Amino acid sequence: MFVNKIVSLSAVLVFLVTIKVSLSQLELGIETTTEEVSTTICSTCSCVDRVVNCANLNLTTIFELPDWDGLRDFKPTKVNLTQNPITAVTRISKLPIQELNLSNCEIQTLEDGSFLYLEDLSVLDLSGNKISTSAINRKVFGGLLGIDGPRDFVKLQYLSLANNDLHTLPQDIFLYMPGLLTLDLSGNPLAFIDQITMGAISDLKNLRELRLSGCELDSLPEGLLRRHRKLRRLDLSNNRFTTVPSVLREAPNLVYLNLDRTSLQTLGANTPLSNMTKLQELNLSRLSRLQNISAGALSGLTDLVILRLNYNPRLTNLHPDFLVWMNEDDEELWPDLKELYLNNNNLSVIDSGIIDGWNDLVTGDFSNNPFNCDCKNQWVVDVLVPLLASTPANSSVNNMVCKKPADVRGLSFAQLNNASRTLVCQEAETITELPISNMAIILGIMIGIVVTFPIVLILVLLWRKGFFSKCRNRKNYDSDDEHEHQNL
Repeated sequence: MFVNKIVSLSAVLVFLVTIKVSLSQLELGIETTTEEVSTTICSTCSCVDRVVNCANLNLTTIFELPDWDGLRDFKPTKVNLTQNPITAVTRISKLPIQELNLSNCEIQTLEDGSFLYLEDLSVLDLSGNKISTSAINRKVFGGLLGIDGPRDFVKLQYLSLANNDLHTLPQDIFLYMPGLLTLDLSGNPLAFIDQITMGAISDLKNLRELRLSGCELDSLPEGLLRRHRKLRRLDLSNNRFTTVPSVLREAPNLVYLNLDRTSLQTLGANTPLSNMTKLQELNLSRLSRLQNISAGALSGLTDLVILRLNYNPRLTNLHPDFLVWMNEDDEELWPDLKELYLNNNNLSVIDSGIIDGWNDLVTGDFSNNPFNCDCKNQWVVDVLVPLLASTPANSSVNNMVCKKPADVRGLSFAQLNNASRTLVCQEAETITELPISNMAIILGIMIGIVVTFPIVLILVLLWRKGFFSKCRNRKNYDSDDEHEHQNL
């Protein structure tokens, strides 16, 4: 009994001493939990502020489960493993990782359920690897098993499979990603979107952005976008389309469309773009074959704010009414553009009727075109140049340079504006402005006219005086005499 009392008293004393020491440490500002994270991963990578940075460390593996378990107290939210020669992805432990970057490695295989423990995952970047169609399936992207099967990745919003070796997508690959908002398939050799691939994409009913840049596509199947009523951004750049894909009629809610680096040759009236009344930004740049844009080609884009129509080296004909449409009262309407880029094309003139409210333009670029500085561009000197000078892109004004006529060649529109220059109209080019080859042709024509005209005139005069009739009668008379002589 006595011994029990002594033990109890000792325990109380130890407890009191511990409390006192703890209070003393708190009073002195000394932390009681000073144990640092010490794991295999953090001894290899940088672990700061819940971010694990293992980028470009020549790692050949993605670490084992026990290594990931060592990060449980660190509670990482971001893990960056980009630019490592990792060939295979294996499972990662249950951690609160929200962003996982496995881009630009050499990944060829992914273990089934590689990410099943990452219930908080919202961003997964697998771009720039060697992933083929056979390497991925719905089991790879399946979550933890529940009563009804694998759970969904309810928080996953961004998935990039760009720049891999995908020729098609497996069926139901996105089955467990109901909340996916952005899917990037750019740079894969799809060439053609088959029914299975279209079905896989169609499963993503909440998709907001789809990127199909550089997929070697020359067409898109009807119905591809029919179920994507929430789609807002679509990137179809760097493909082989020769006409605007008709499937765009299925996406009237787009606010952004990129058709850069495609094979469009002309834009005629009533294209599938006309029903995109909510489109705010349109990119039609670096179209190496584009030559002509007709009236009404981009009509009906009522909400268009930004138009990039630049770096098209063959674009020579831009109809003044290419943005115009008519309302029910037969009134002409234009979009309220805030940004317009027509630089680095092959345009000789910019018509003042392209847009209605030039004063509403916030920024624009019309530089590096072979301008013909005649009276048709007088408004550019008097109106557009002062307007552009007050915008953030004012330096581009200095690159709006005259190519002809000869007396202003090499001068910029800004210089013409400073000199209050009045431009005159020339109905035809003078001979001195033409290339030597053209001058030679004209000179040959003129010599031909000078030589031929007197000959023709002499022949006409002889005909009027009956010279040719007399010759014909004389020939007939000689023929009769010869015939009579033969009879004798």
